[in-house]
Amino acid sequence: MQPPSDEHLEARLDRWLAEILPRIDTAEVAARAAIEADEAERLLAIYANEARVGLRLIHPLLRPGMRVLEIGSGIGALLNFLHSEGVDIVGIEPGGSGFGFMPAMNAAIAAAAGGSARCLVIGAEELDQAHHGGFDLIFSTNVIEHIPDLDSAFRGMARVLAHDGMMVHACPNYAIPYEPHFGIPLVPVCPRLTRHIVPGVLTRYPGLWAELNFVTARRVRRIVRELGLAVTFDRDVLHDVLTRISEDDEFSKRQGRLGRVVRFGVRNLGLDALLKRVPGGWLTPMIFRVSRKHLPN
Repeated sequence: MQPPSDEHLEARLDRWLAEILPRIDTAEVAARAAIEADEAERLLAIYANEARVGLRLIHPLLRPGMRVLEIGSGIGALLNFLHSEGVDIVGIEPGGSGFGFMPAMNAAIAAAAGGSARCLVIGAEELDQAHHGGFDLIFSTNVIEHIPDLDSAFRGMARVLAHDGMMVHACPNYAIPYEPHFGIPLVPVCPRLTRHIVPGVLTRYPGLWAELNFVTARRVRRIVRELGLAVTFDRDVLHDVLTRISEDDEFSKRQGRLGRVVRFGVRNLGLDALLKRVPGGWLTPMIFRVSRKHLPN
């Protein structure tokens, strides 16, 4: 792996996407995924935009000679871009009822990019050192909340985590009653009851609601502790998300009215500085880092 340029990697991702995305035949992808062509275009734009989020998450952690594993590669945009940059990266993407379009989009992007990035159609619980080797960095972006059996998934990731390796995951913290995929508040303590209050909203992404596991920081701590690993939660995450709402139109639209109201209130009440001081495990979303040794907070 050649070390990526710290200054220009995100700009190179933008240029790469601008080159690759026009090559995608969205009508063909739509036919293979059994969705409408305009829906395929919308989803392609959403998930290509998320590649930037994933890149910002791991860019400071990339080092020469690293072996990297992406959990939930989705449409494969970030996976194929990092491969084109010389990163030794493998992805896994099992798909799911809420993401039936992913395999078709992933295949289309891989073909447009040269088809050489490796993406395994397995779940994280199937990871095994003997078959897949070890990884210095394991990461995911908005994937953890969709994994049905988190305990098994983390056991699989722990099996392939190198001795000095690190995991970093970004996902919602459902201890806070807000669902970012649908942009709705949740019934506190019993979030699944929300489906009886706003059933119409949940039809926007068929199957997605049923897949949510409503992960919390407390649950993550319990799983990691039982594996004998250490976890820390990043600060500043909510502050950064609220900034993104104001700067990223695609992301802002997905958060709905509530996200924009929260952003307006934080800015006008001058609470930005306070949010930076709140422990990461107390807010949503959360970014947490897992290793075999204790990490500085």
